[in-house]
Amino acid sequence: MSAFQRFRVLPLDELTAAIGTILDAHLELCRAGWVASDFYDGSIIYDFTDRRVWLIDLDCYRLGPFTNEMGRLFGSTRFMAPEEFVRGALIDERTTVFTLGRLISVFLGDGNVGSAGFRGGSSQYRAMLRACSHDPEARFQNVAELVEALRR
Repeated sequence: MSAFQRFRVLPLDELTAAIGTILDAHLELCRAGWVASDFYDGSIIYDFTDRRVWLIDLDCYRLGPFTNEMGRLFGSTRFMAPEEFVRGALIDERTTVFTLGRLISVFLGDGNVGSAGFRGGSSQYRAMLRACSHDPEARFQNVAELVEALRR
């Protein structure tokens, strides 16, 4: 079984704690003005023995907000917000919210936004759905709002 598969099937309390660490790190990054870019499951190292999380390869994060001047930005399609494909689009904290919402859908669900197989609670599911909205205006406006909704 791959590390990715082992991580996804951790007991729910361990998995939730690991996701909490990732969310806490992004709260701090956003408070410092950083916007996630090219963040995906490969940016996470999990130590199964010590139950610790490390985030790596955050070198594409940028102080934001900024304008997408490339068209398709770097990253894994599974985690990228729609605006990360559109030249001239605004990339801001709502983009980070989308990325974290996709992270929740991958680790607490099956990678889709359907409720089948989602291991979290109903409020976490609703928060994930809102975070993964294609319309940035419909998402949580910042990571702090997302985290609050997930932890409610």
